[in-house]
Amino acid sequence: MQIDDGLHSENGNGTFSPLKDVHRDKEEGAIPQAILPLIPAGSTQINALVSVCRDEKRWMYCVGVQPFAVHGAGDHRTFYVTVAQLIEVGACRPCEIVSSFGVSKRSVLRAVARHRNGGTESFFGPRGGRRGGTVLTEEVLAEAQRLLDGGLSRAEVAQKLEVSSDTLRKALADGRLVARPRVVALDKSARSVEDAAAASGMGTACTRIAERVLASLGKLDGAPVSRRRNENVVNVAG
Repeated sequence: MQIDDGLHSENGNGTFSPLKDVHRDKEEGAIPQAILPLIPAGSTQINALVSVCRDEKRWMYCVGVQPFAVHGAGDHRTFYVTVAQLIEVGACRPCEIVSSFGVSKRSVLRAVARHRNGGTESFFGPRGGRRGGTVLTEEVLAEAQRLLDGGLSRAEVAQKLEVSSDTLRKALADGRLVARPRVVALDKSARSVEDAAAASGMGTACTRIAERVLASLGKLDGAPVSRRRNENVVNVAG
């Protein structure tokens, strides 16, 4: 039997051998195929494989020429979800994310750890941590102002309304509450102490405003003048 296909030759024992290695000849004579760039036009290259296309409304991430994820331009939570996923699947390294987006390395590593431990849901659940104090509603503010006007101290008002002193201080600082000067009535003993202290300086008259006004209007008789011997005065005449 003879096969004349131009590719085989008879060995003389009924078998046939190929005349040449067609596939090898084709490979040896082929022109090397250049690898086209895998970054879509207009994108920012994160590495040789991953890129991001950003505009004012949205960011789209591509792995090669295939879209990987997309989110709004200001959606920071989805941004960290996306970069955590890219790092988790081995498409990016943390340092590449830091250099491409200008974020801190700590925030990137924290996002990866959160995604690894809690998945995507951990980025959108309620945030933990310490909650703020009681909100000062209009009713609470009105009651706080009434108590301040009544002469109570800030600490007393905070304790009575069961709010923190810091919350009350912030309300006073931003003008929601007004702290008016407290008027303290002095009893006779307290006035005597104040007068004695004033006497060592400018005199007791500076502490008796009402009496000075009445005296200037002629409605207050002058007090009798009393003299007493001062032991500290030296009589040089004698």
